[in-house]
Amino acid sequence: MLAPAAQIAGLSTEYTKENAILPPTLYSVSASNYSYASEPLTAGVRYVGSLEVADARQVAFYLMDEGNFSLWRAGRPPSLILDNPSAVSFNFTLAPANSGVYYFVFDNPENNPVAVVFVLSSVQDIMVLNPLVGYAGYELLLLGIVFSFFGLRGGGHKAETKRAGRTSERGWKCKFCGARNPGDKPTFCSECGRSQN
Repeated sequence: MLAPAAQIAGLSTEYTKENAILPPTLYSVSASNYSYASEPLTAGVRYVGSLEVADARQVAFYLMDEGNFSLWRAGRPPSLILDNPSAVSFNFTLAPANSGVYYFVFDNPENNPVAVVFVLSSVQDIMVLNPLVGYAGYELLLLGIVFSFFGLRGGGHKAETKRAGRTSERGWKCKFCGARNPGDKPTFCSECGRSQN
C-alpha cells in the first residue's frame, strides 16, 4: 500500500536483478548443421539473452516452442518467436505468452564449423523502499491508537459535561417570568415572588 506513494515521493529505488538460467556456454556447431539449447520458460517472466559467434562468423538464430521445433526438424515451416538469419552478435529480450520448453537454435549454413557462446537469464524488477517508509506503517498504526485513545477520553468528557448540565438544569421554571428555581416542587418564584399554584 505504501509502495506507490513512496515511488511518487521518490522514497524508493528500483533495480533489475538477473538470475542466470544458462551461464555463458560454448556450442560447437558442425558445418552445414545445427545445435540448440532447450530451456523451460515461464509465461509472463522477462528473459534476456545473447549470442556471440567466434571469429565474426555468422549463424542463423531461431527461437521456437516445442511444437514448432518438431516442425522445423521435419523440414516443415515453423512459426518463429525470434528469427535472425545472419547473427554475429545478437541480444534479445522476450516474455513468452505460454509456459513450456523453448528451443534456441544455432543453424550453421557454412562449410566450416563455428563456435557460439550463448547466455540466458531471467530478469526481475525489484523496488526497494527507503527504510523510513518501511516503518511508516507502524507509525501510522501507533498514531491511530493514540487518536482513538484521546477520542474515547474526549467522548467521555463530553458525556460528563452533558450530565453536569442536566444537574444544573434541575429545578422548576416560573410560569410567569421564566426564572429557574431550585427544588422539585413549584411553590413561589424566587424572582417574581408569584405563587405557582
